[in-house]
Amino acid sequence: MPNIFEATTGQGFKQAILESQSLRLRIIQAADAYTAFNLIKDPEIIRYLVWDGPKTINELRLAYQEETSDFETGRRYSFAIERVDKPGLIGSLAFRLIGYKEQALIGYWLGRKHWTKGYMTEAVRLSIHFAFKHLNAERVFGGIFKGNEPSRRTLEKNGFQLDGTLRRDILVRGTWIDVWFMSLLRQEWEENPERYTPQSEEVIHAQIQTA
Repeated sequence: MPNIFEATTGQGFKQAILESQSLRLRIIQAADAYTAFNLIKDPEIIRYLVWDGPKTINELRLAYQEETSDFETGRRYSFAIERVDKPGLIGSLAFRLIGYKEQALIGYWLGRKHWTKGYMTEAVRLSIHFAFKHLNAERVFGGIFKGNEPSRRTLEKNGFQLDGTLRRDILVRGTWIDVWFMSLLRQEWEENPERYTPQSEEVIHAQIQTA
């Protein structure tokens, strides 16, 4: 039986691009760090992250370089979010497989100047298609700091339901935080997969090395 609290490895991809009318998800690249650094250092974003944010652009560049490699090996799936009409990272979304390969934990952030435009709702919608169709997920779930209503609404608009609240679940910058846990099940996605289907996609599996 797998350790349900630890990340596991799934299938890898050499390419993953999903597009809606307004947004594109693509594999994050080291070069994205130069744009992402100034966006993510915003205190209004950091307050809802466990992470304190990168100290330098180079730290973030090295992290993104590793995440690009992780996408191909199946250790983690990190996407850059960008507008179709104006390429360039505006936020990020990632999956990790926790315990079982069929359990996908989602996390995301969006630069503040791009808030209230529906971008994150659309990005999550595209990512749900990827998780269920290409990762063969049985469940996509996320943890949100209690009180982060915009993030909760983003998931609710995509069909997620509240599973419950874990009280004093994590310690963040010296404060114990309650966490809302929300999930979407495969059977719920299967009721209306067209709702999440991108306008276009290019997804290429990594070659499996054999002895």
